[in-house]
Amino acid sequence: MTCAPSGIPSSWGPAPSKLPGERSFQPLEVAIASQLPPIPGPGDGPRPFRRAPPAGAVASGRALWLGACSGGLGAAAALGLQLWSGVPGLLQVIGGGLVVLTPGPVFGWLIDTLQERGRPLLLLGTALLLILIGAAVAAGIAGRGVRRGHQGRVGSGLAAGLALWAVTLPLTAVAQGGLGTTATWSTLLDWLLISVPPQLALASLPDRLVLPARRRDLMGVELTRRRFLELAGALLGAASLGYLGTQVLRSGAPPVLLPAGPEVGRLPAAVTPASDFYVVSKDLFGPPRVDGATWALKVEGTHRLRLSRADLAAFRAVEQVQTLECISNPVGGNLISNGRWRGVPLRALLDRTGVPKGVAEVVFSCADGYTESLPLAQCLQPTTLVATHLDGGELPVQHGFPARILVPGRYGMKNPKWLERISFQAQPYFGYWEQQGWDPAALPRTFSRFDFPGSSSRLPSGRRLLLSGVAWAGERGVALVEVTVDGGRSWRRARLEPPLSPYAWTIWSLAWAPVPGLYSLEVRAADDRGRLQSGTSVGSFPSGAAGRQQLQVVIG
Repeated sequence: MTCAPSGIPSSWGPAPSKLPGERSFQPLEVAIASQLPPIPGPGDGPRPFRRAPPAGAVASGRALWLGACSGGLGAAAALGLQLWSGVPGLLQVIGGGLVVLTPGPVFGWLIDTLQERGRPLLLLGTALLLILIGAAVAAGIAGRGVRRGHQGRVGSGLAAGLALWAVTLPLTAVAQGGLGTTATWSTLLDWLLISVPPQLALASLPDRLVLPARRRDLMGVELTRRRFLELAGALLGAASLGYLGTQVLRSGAPPVLLPAGPEVGRLPAAVTPASDFYVVSKDLFGPPRVDGATWALKVEGTHRLRLSRADLAAFRAVEQVQTLECISNPVGGNLISNGRWRGVPLRALLDRTGVPKGVAEVVFSCADGYTESLPLAQCLQPTTLVATHLDGGELPVQHGFPARILVPGRYGMKNPKWLERISFQAQPYFGYWEQQGWDPAALPRTFSRFDFPGSSSRLPSGRRLLLSGVAWAGERGVALVEVTVDGGRSWRRARLEPPLSPYAWTIWSLAWAPVPGLYSLEVRAADDRGRLQSGTSVGSFPSGAAGRQQLQVVIG
C-alpha cells in the first residue's frame, strides 16, 4: 500500500498515522522556508548588520531625552504662568539670578552691546538652561542606576524633579536677595508645580500603556501616553523657545524722531508723554501686579506708619519737572526722558514717623524684590519725592504704580518703582545693582544727543535744516552745546531753550544750510561748571557711558 506524505491534499487519501520510532517528514516548501531569512514586509528596507549598543548607553540616551522633554514642559509652563498671572515666575527669577551672578564688567558689556535685545535673549537662554538642567539631572540619575519597574521609575522621576528644584534654589535666593520674600516662595511653589509632575508622569507610565483605540502618530508608531508626554514636552519647549526667539528678533532701538517738515525740522518735546517715557526694569516679563486697593506703604521709623493710597493723598503734594536717565544709556541713547511728576516730599513722611538716631541710609524695598538706598541728607531735601503721578495722571504700571521714589540728579537706578517699604540703616547699604558693582553714587555724566537728523541719514540739498537734540548734566545744568559738521575741525554754538526746571534736560538747536556732500556730525555739551563733555568713549559699567555722539549724513 502506498503511503500519502503528510501535507498532501486530503483528496489524495487519508494520511496514515505515525508509527512508533518512525521519522516525521515536512513538506518540501516548509523545509525550504525554514532555512530562508524572513521575507521583508511592506516598506521594510535592507537591514545591514549593526552591533547592538550597550544597555547603559541606551538608558542614558533615553534619560537625556526624557529629562529634556521634562525641562521643555517646565519652561513652557513657567512662561505660560508668568504671562497669565504676572507674578514673578521661574524664568524671570532664574534669569535675575544669572544677572546677579554675572560679573559687573561682563554684564555692562552685554548691556552696551545688546541693548534692547538683552532682555529677551536672557529669557531665551534661561529657558534653554532649564531644558539642559532637566536632561543633565535625568541622565545623572540614570547613570547611577535605579531599581527597575514602576516604583523605580517613579522614584527616579521624583528625584529628578526635586533635583531640578534644588539646583535652581540658589539662583532664586540670589535673584530675590534671600528666601524671605513673597516672590521667592511663589517662585519655589511655581517650580515645584511645573517640575515634579512632568517628571513623575514621564517616569511612571509604562511604555506599552497605549492610548484608547491604539492611536498612531504620523510615522505609524504606537502613540503611548509616555510618548504623548514626550512629544508634548518637546513641542511646548520648542514653542516657548520660538516665542522668546521671536521677541529677540522683534526687539530693537526705538525709532529716531523725524522732522515735522522738509525744511526746518522740529524741536524735541520739552516733556515726554507718559506713553513714550523710557522703561527699564530688572523684571524680565514686565512690571509686577500691585493691587492699588490693598496696597500700603510701610515706613519703619521711630513710630511705624502704614499708609494707604488715601493716606498718602492726604499729604500736601508738589509738582516737579525732572529728567530720568538709565545708567546703562549708551552715548546718544534713548534711555532718557523728561517728565512732569507729582508727589509727596519724602521728608514729610520721615517727619511723621521719626528718624532713629545714628541713621546714615534710607532703604527702599519694592514689590518686585528690588532694593535701593539714599543718604539720609538726600532724603530730607524737599525735591526728593514719593511720586504718585506722571504727565497729569496716576503713575502708569510700568513706571511704578502706586508710588515710586523720585530724586533729582541721580541715574534712574536710584529712583525705585513699586515702593512698598521704607526702612533705616546705620551702615552704607548696597542695593540690587550696587551688589553687581555699579556705582552707588549714580551721578550722571554730561550727556548730549541728536534727535534730528538720524544716523546715516540722506537729506535733500538746497534746504535749510534744523539740527536739534537734548542735553543733560544732572543737577549741574547745561551751560552750552556745540556742534561740528566737518569732523571736529570747527565747532558752532547751538541755541539753548530755557529748561523747565533745574532738574530737566535742555533742548538745543542749530540752523544749517548744507551743500551736497558727505558730512561727519558730532555734538558736545558743557555743564554749568565749565566742564566739557568727554570725547573719550567709555562703556556704561560702572558709572554710566561717556563720549560724544557722531553721525554720518549725506546731503543731496
